[in-house]
Amino acid sequence: MRTKLTLALTDATAIAAAAEEYAESQGLRVSIAVVDESTYIQHVIRMDGAPYMSPEGAIEKARTAAEGGHPTTFFEEPLNAGRYSMLKMPAYPLEGGIPVIVDHQCVGAIGVAGVLPHLDAAIADAGLKAFDGSGSALTTVAGEQR
Repeated sequence: MRTKLTLALTDATAIAAAAEEYAESQGLRVSIAVVDESTYIQHVIRMDGAPYMSPEGAIEKARTAAEGGHPTTFFEEPLNAGRYSMLKMPAYPLEGGIPVIVDHQCVGAIGVAGVLPHLDAAIADAGLKAFDGSGSALTTVAGEQR
């Protein structure tokens, strides 16, 4: 057995709120999704004026970052360099998804969609900076070691 950390709803809400505040301060309209380490949605918003398809993009970016344990650029860069086999992976290889790492464990991820990719990533990063990782809201779950 091992013990693992996972985001609590209060963590997900705080991360999304900080990302939304940053987007608002930049005059950007996006969708923001936060998932737990198992890629299940904990929080998702579509800001007024954000593209209608952006919530799905935000969710998939967050899921890719959580499942892969890397920012989505980790999957996008090889594709941009011509490694088209990356398209066979169950990943959404577009910039804007960032994992939440605590004590070397991926505890969840944030995904942002709706504007240019580097701006999506900046908004996700702003949300992540609001989370210090020491949060008492983090919950501990016992799991099997495989």
